[in-house]
Order: sequence, then structure tokens, then C-alpha cells
Amino acid sequence: MTRLFWFLGLFCPFFFLFTYNSGYGYDAYEYLIIARSLNEGYGLYDFIPSKSYLLYSSTNVLLNLLGGYNHVSVSGLITLLATGAVLSAWRAARVFSERTAFIAVGLTAASCCFMEMNFLEPESWVSIFGLNAFSLAVRGKGRSDWRWLGAGVLLGIAMCFKSVAAFYVVGFGAFIFVLFLTGHLKFWPMVGRGLLVLLGFILPLVLSALYFYLTNRLEAHLEWTYIYPFGGYPAHTMFLTKFLLKLSWLLLLLAISFVLVWRQPYRKQYQQTPAVWLALLLAAFACVSMIKTQASHYFFPAAVFFALHLGFLADLWLNHYEARHKAVSHKMVFLGSGLVVVLLLMSGLLYRPATIKRLVSIADYSSEEQAGAFIREQAGPTGKVLLFDNALSLYYLSDREPNVPFIFTEMQTSHYIESHPDTYGRALADTSLKLVVFGNRSSVIDDSTALNKPANAYAIQQLRDGLQKNFVQIKNPHFPLIYWVRK
Repeated sequence: MTRLFWFLGLFCPFFFLFTYNSGYGYDAYEYLIIARSLNEGYGLYDFIPSKSYLLYSSTNVLLNLLGGYNHVSVSGLITLLATGAVLSAWRAARVFSERTAFIAVGLTAASCCFMEMNFLEPESWVSIFGLNAFSLAVRGKGRSDWRWLGAGVLLGIAMCFKSVAAFYVVGFGAFIFVLFLTGHLKFWPMVGRGLLVLLGFILPLVLSALYFYLTNRLEAHLEWTYIYPFGGYPAHTMFLTKFLLKLSWLLLLLAISFVLVWRQPYRKQYQQTPAVWLALLLAAFACVSMIKTQASHYFFPAAVFFALHLGFLADLWLNHYEARHKAVSHKMVFLGSGLVVVLLLMSGLLYRPATIKRLVSIADYSSEEQAGAFIREQAGPTGKVLLFDNALSLYYLSDREPNVPFIFTEMQTSHYIESHPDTYGRALADTSLKLVVFGNRSSVIDDSTALNKPANAYAIQQLRDGLQKNFVQIKNPHFPLIYWVRK
């Protein structure tokens, strides 16, 4: 444990600095805007969310406790979540050995830096609950029934942060079935254990649905938590090249590990250790979400379990080395650690060399206040704004909300516009709307794939007509965007 505390003492300030200098990232702005709107009298689902409801409500509660919506508090929250993932990896990997745990902790910490956990991504929450569900299921303390039920409950809570947690449940189901096929479980115990995990998983979801039903928001809850994430979001490969470069260090380690696993005596040790089967199955099924998109944070729920596998395999290799040489020399430890560091540096340089600046400087965000102040001045104390260009950052900086139920024009909004094509026309006719930022880019909306679809084309034409009729252009010399203010 002492080594863990020393490691956290180094990791936490390092990751805080890295996070602080990274800014918020595209997704994080959305989480922060919707979370902050809860302080302004809005409710969950007053704006279309891209993730499950618990991400926004927990972010709001925790940031209010940490000091509000500022860079220090947000960076502090993100660092706490990364630390939670590291500690959860330690707890999960201790099932195998302390050395496995320490290796897994190092790999998980590196994954936090390379898989966008510095941007408040909900995968940190999903991984924390997933790792603790794994620990609860395989530790072997207490009644087996309660442990598997409890693991299901943890996965259900993870689902309330992001729907990808459902793939962990599939991984648990596959593991239980494999135990049956290998003779570790009889048929009815297999069925019982599977039902306990499923029951535990469903319990938080049913309670959530009941709450939103009682508050007349069940339809929106079902739409944005289940229906759209699994059925409406289109697949693409826009981030595949970035993924391969950014995570080349981990992909190389995994490729080497899968070659070693098939060699004796490693294969025998894997065959005798069902807990590592569960880790690999959870990692494999967590990768299914990457069929939709290859953004690096999508890989994090898989990476934390691949880290358990890599730690377990490294520990086996070191055990065999010690059997031949009596002890692992400091030189061997230095060379092994140095190899991983070199791989990390090479991946970082291949992906984005400028990222190194985040570790040797302190970012200055003072100019942001000017952009927000200009919008607040034009909108007045109670006016609404409708922003299409740099929307997420400008909504956040100005602390103003739109009079439409969305804050960006991504694919979720295109989905909404299909059944509400008059949204922009009604928004501009509403006199509470004081300022619009529109017309600064050729793609017009974020979801360029749906730009010419009939519903969007009709809605955007209404927007252009409404701007010409009721608004006039102005400019801000410090921020050269096209601003439209009401006549």
C-alpha cells in the first residue's frame, strides 16, 4: 500500500496539471452546460443530453461542493475521478497479486492521460463501477448470491452514467456461461447467478424510470438513455487513425501479450484462473461500442480490464524470471519501466507533439471572460441566445441558455429536428431570444451528414428567414464572429 500512496502522490498533481492545461474539450462543455443549468432552475431533459442523466446531476452536485464552475474545481473533479479509476484498478487487480495491482495501476493511470479522461468523460464513472463490480464478484468473501447481485447493482448504476455499461453485463453473462461450459458451475447455479446479475442491473434502471415517470419525463428518459444511443447514433470511422496513433503503445503491449498467452506455462496459468477470464471478457465486450466510433475515450472501459490482463501476465513472467534468477534486478525494473515510458512518448509525439506543453506550462484562460461578457451584454440579464458556431464553449462562457431544447446541432439534434422542423422558426419568433451566432462556417450545423435532409433544410431556411426579418448583424472586434441581435 505504501507504494500506492507514493504513486498517487505523484499522479494526482501531474494529472491535475495535465487536465487544467487541456481545457474542457468538446464533450465536457456539454456536460458542464447541462449540469450548470440545473442550478438555473432547469430540469433534467429540458435539454437533449448525449449521455445518461446521472452524469449531469452528479457533476452539478460535486462541482457545487468543490467550489463551482471554474477551471480549478472542474480539474479537481476530473482528477478525483481519475484517482477513483486508479484505486478501483488496484482493488480489482489485488485479486491476483499486489505486483499485478501495481502494474495495472500504472497502466490505468497512463490510459487516463491517453484516453481523454482529462475531459470529464463518463467512461471514468463507468470504469469505476465496472472494476468494483468485478472485485465484488470474484473476491469470494460473503455469500455468493449477494456478491453477484451487488455486482449487478453497480453495473446498473454505471448504466445511469452512460449506456455502454450494458456491455459489461453481457461480459458477466458470457463469463457465467463459460464457467458452466468448463464445469465450474452446474446448470441451475449458472441460471441463478445470471439472473442475480440481471436483477441487480435492472434495479437502478427501474427506480430511475419510476422517478421520471412520477415527474412526467419518462418518454424523454427512455428516448435519450436507451432508444437513441443504441438505435439512432450512426457508425463512422472519423477517429480511427487518431485512435491507432494515440494508443499505439497499448495496442503493441496487447499484441505481445496475446502471443505470450498461448505459450506454456502462461496458458496453463490462464486456464487455472477464472477471474482473469472475466477481466478479458469484460474488456472484449466493452470494445463493442467502438463499432460506432473509435474515439479514444470509448476504449477506456476496455482498457482498465486489459490492464488487469497485462498486469497478471507481467507478474507471471516476473515469477518465472525470479525462479531462474532468484530476484528481479533494479536494472530489469528500470529497463521495463523505461520501455513503457518510451512507448508512451512515441505515441504522444506521433499523435500530437504540442500536448507536451500541457506538462510544462500553466494555461491562461483570462481572455475567455471577454467573449462571455460580450454575449451577456447583448442578451441582457434574462435574454436567451441561440448559438451555432463555437456553441458549446460560448454557451458555457456566457452562462446563457437557448430557447430550444438543445445546445449543439449534433446528430441528436438532427434526430429531434426530424419531428420538430419548426423549432428554429418558433425560436426566432420568441422575443426572449436576443442574440444569435450563425453563418460563420460552411457546414452551418455540427451534423454535416444531415445538412441537406428535408427537415434540416426546411428548419435552416426558417432560421435564415427569421434572422433577415427580426435581427441585424453586429461585430465584436475582439472575437470576429457574425452576431445577430434583435432589431
